[in-house]
Amino acid sequence: MDYLLEQVNDQIDVLAVWDAEWNTYTNAYFIQEDAGLTVVDSCKEGHLEFLRHSLNKIGKTADDVKLMLVTHGHEDHVGGAPLFTKARKVIHADETLPAESFISGELLDRGTIGDYEYTRVGYHSPGSVIFFHRPTRTLFTGDFLCFFGDPLSDGGLVSKGEELRQAWIEFLQCGGVAKVDLPVFLNGLRMMKEYDPDVMCTGHGGVLVGDLDVFLEELITIGDADK
Repeated sequence: MDYLLEQVNDQIDVLAVWDAEWNTYTNAYFIQEDAGLTVVDSCKEGHLEFLRHSLNKIGKTADDVKLMLVTHGHEDHVGGAPLFTKARKVIHADETLPAESFISGELLDRGTIGDYEYTRVGYHSPGSVIFFHRPTRTLFTGDFLCFFGDPLSDGGLVSKGEELRQAWIEFLQCGGVAKVDLPVFLNGLRMMKEYDPDVMCTGHGGVLVGDLDVFLEELITIGDADK
């Protein structure tokens, strides 16, 4: 197993752990803020050593993490939570987690927490949320829209990701999202577009930068035609 650690912008670093069992990169994000470090998602329980190594590389430790935001409750997003003993950990109230996870189901369908706005988008899981970091105009999408199992773009982990965008367009054109799920999915895309992000940090694989409004609008147009 291996991992990549790259800077997304001046405040954000992405950790992408290669998971041979699931044949995908699984991502976690570190955001440096005045109040301390924020983590968005935390990979699997078996990835703790990669979280520690990555934090050390950016000059931090797990104790520097003061806030953990969880996009949804699947094991590859909450597994690292025990590492962050000093952090407030939050998830949407519709997600079910064991009590020993110490993650609080306090998020509503829409709101703010510090410098983040969040919205429940559902589709992938009942309480899937997206987080928008206002200072850097970065959108964290979790697995609502991600690149599970896809190779990285030729541009690398953080890039415009033309191949990844095209793959999602073709996936949608070929009925990859079931018709019964399209209304919820399209509503989530529209909420993402409202934020007008400069960066899209996904739950798996590539981080996209540039012309995201065009990409989202194309997905919405294709989905509307398929309804």
